[in-house]
Amino acid sequence: MACIAASALAQVPDSTYNRLEADLERMLEDFDEDGSDINAEEYIRFLQDLAANPVNLNRASLDDLMQIPGLRPALARAVVEYRDKKPFEQVDELTSVRGIGPVTLGRLRPFVSVGSGGELRRALYTNVSYWTQNSRFEAIGRYQQVLEEQDGYSAAASGTGSGYLGSPVRYYQRFNYRSRHISANLTQNKAPGETLDNPLTFDFNSAHFALSDNGHLKMLVLGNYGLYFGQGLVMWTGMVFGKGRETIRVRYNERGLRPYQSGGQTQAKRGAAVTYGEKLQATAFYSDRKLSAVPAGADTIRYPGVTGLHRTQNELDRRFNTGVQTYGGRLRYRFQGGNLGMSGYQARFDQYILPRQAVYNRYDFEGREASVAGLDFMYFIEQAVFFAEAARSRNGGKGLIAGMEYAPGDLQLSVTYRNYSKDFQSLFGGGFGESSNTQNEEGLYFGLKHTLSQRVVLSGYFDQFRFRAPRFGTRRPTAGYDWLASAEFRLKKGMQAYLIIRDKKREDDYLMLNEDGREIYPAAHDERGSIRTQLDYQVNPVLRSRTRLEGLRGGDAGEAAEYGVLVFQDFRWNATGKVRLDLRLTVFDTGGFSSRVYQFENDMLYVMSNPALFDRGQRSYFLLRYQAGGAVDFWVKYAVTVYENRLTVGTGPDRSAGNTRSTLGLQMRVTF
Repeated sequence: MACIAASALAQVPDSTYNRLEADLERMLEDFDEDGSDINAEEYIRFLQDLAANPVNLNRASLDDLMQIPGLRPALARAVVEYRDKKPFEQVDELTSVRGIGPVTLGRLRPFVSVGSGGELRRALYTNVSYWTQNSRFEAIGRYQQVLEEQDGYSAAASGTGSGYLGSPVRYYQRFNYRSRHISANLTQNKAPGETLDNPLTFDFNSAHFALSDNGHLKMLVLGNYGLYFGQGLVMWTGMVFGKGRETIRVRYNERGLRPYQSGGQTQAKRGAAVTYGEKLQATAFYSDRKLSAVPAGADTIRYPGVTGLHRTQNELDRRFNTGVQTYGGRLRYRFQGGNLGMSGYQARFDQYILPRQAVYNRYDFEGREASVAGLDFMYFIEQAVFFAEAARSRNGGKGLIAGMEYAPGDLQLSVTYRNYSKDFQSLFGGGFGESSNTQNEEGLYFGLKHTLSQRVVLSGYFDQFRFRAPRFGTRRPTAGYDWLASAEFRLKKGMQAYLIIRDKKREDDYLMLNEDGREIYPAAHDERGSIRTQLDYQVNPVLRSRTRLEGLRGGDAGEAAEYGVLVFQDFRWNATGKVRLDLRLTVFDTGGFSSRVYQFENDMLYVMSNPALFDRGQRSYFLLRYQAGGAVDFWVKYAVTVYENRLTVGTGPDRSAGNTRSTLGLQMRVTF
């Protein structure tokens, strides 16, 4: 099951909550097998902070404006041009800006304000009210558990070195203080199977203290932090959004240095970092942290994994067995028509990294030291934005991404070219592409979005790509393509629908025996194609209905095609101002894993999931949110999947007897 941490935003009205949740669903619901390790919580925390501290339209830089969901670059520039002539007096005045209508205003409203006259000048740093402006405290405790007994927790398995030593409970807690200029956070997480003896023995701990927006000192972070530079070739922490319904969303909006608040265990840097300056900004960072890696020999290890899990004795034996020191920086200059930047880092591991010996690992990083340096720019001309980044790794490998977006009125176009050499080794990057690694890929992407009217929006993309060296699971260079076509309809007030058709074909190897009985690996294609239609209907102010039908065809190389279908009916009932209930029943029938179907699910605050459903069965869940009043909120989620053609569920230590898999989640949040 692929789970994606995300959020339905808190501390905002229900109308805004629903609007942001819908936007997040558009971005997250299309992730499939290539996104199984994606953790979106950090991005969602960024959106929540943006909603809690709206951008001041009269003060915000072009960079700040482009972080707002729904505000494309041409519109952000139009906002700046408008306010240079006349400061905004109210948010509704945005409809006077060229290209912004009522629909766009509705999407922007949660994230913008006009501030006040007194806000335009700095308060004295010795004034307590300056540091506590827009302050809030949030504490979250969360419990989640699979209710069936899994093999990894049995007493017999625990003596083998591969059995789970702890309980099946996942426990997460988070304490966060945030004002306009200060951020302090502690996040702790116990994964299922990990041990927890007392509050001091959480396996994962993340903390930071940060100062932001203090004159020329834009950001100072001590503790855990993330770095989001350029187009992601050199440095990008955590999740990136790839191809999906947002067909123009392939260019990255740089966020620079940010304090890290997520439960993702291995992505963040840990140490100190600072950003200083206005038009010319400089960022410097230093990180020193321990990671866990599988031993490869007496004095070598494999590259550290991304999960950070320590559930079994074998995993505990290699807990934090390697350290990595990383330091680097970035210079960025903003000028009238855009910006120019350069960034780089040097990383040193305290053990020798030895890649695996499979043919597709030939160009993976090997050694103790790694470095990457790059140049990037973004330039605006009228309704067009041009962007590019080029980078080089220590071993001579090169990466390049370049593109443009053009938005003349109701039409938006996007063209992006990427070329990451087979030996490009960007250990901490995350550039746009077909593969999850910014390596061994060349591709050309075309995206289109056309608003025919307030009722009809058409969009689509086509992406052609190739891998010049063997990628994971193959023995030769391969290629493929991916396309999507979408039509969205506003049928009437409170009723909307969409239709999506998508197809991806990618060359792959498969094993067969020739006439002499020898193993050979001929080339064939993996293919996944789907068609989905969905209808959302706001029946009345308190009841929303959502119905989806999806069919899918999938097949691994050299195997017969499989077919799958999914149907779900979903209801959301806002019973009172304090109680909200989500209910869903899903029926699915697929030929197997190759024809799996994904469905985005609502979940507790900061937790959403996108489970992969295959074989034949039903899945249902309910999610109850109760606002007890004052500063306390509760969530309860129960989900159960019943399979009609299985005697067990799961594999390995996660296997359980029977045809049912059920989960329970409880969460409490205190805010003031």
